Amino acid sequence: MSLYKEFSTLFPYLQSVRKIQNYLSFDISFPTTWKLPKKYVDEKKIMEQESQIKNERLFSYVSQINEEDIEKVYDNLKNIIKYNLEREEKDRLFETKVDELKKLFEKQNLDKLKGLYFDISEPVSKQLKLEDDEEQVTTTGLVGEGNTEG
Repeated sequence: MSLYKEFSTLFPYLQSVRKIQNYLSFDISFPTTWKLPKKYVDEKKIMEQESQIKNERLFSYVSQINEEDIEKVYDNLKNIIKYNLEREEKDRLFETKVDELKKLFEKQNLDKLKGLYFDISEPVSKQLKLEDDEEQVTTTGLVGEGNTEG
């Protein structure tokens, strides 16, 4: 796969990629409304920077320069993006469905509404699992030691 295809998911959020000694730093800007699920964040390898973009947070994801570590950072970034885009789409869908339900309630009489029920044709699962392991990371350190600025 080409480098362009690999990075195309990151392009809307990617601010820069820098080499700092034996590390790569991926500087990524996300909306302030986005969450960073713990499972996609290694707090030892992320640093929040001051963002110059209104309503966005700037993070530096640091990785040693080797295939395994870079791939892990890249996969985590893709998963954070996918997770939040899906959340945004679910929020839009929820708002649409709430509006549809409001219109239904405005147009129907009370007796018909009392008989209203919801039938979900596809079983979701026996038990719906919720994720509550989300966290907005506010770290202030850089990985490794060194005194070279990047």
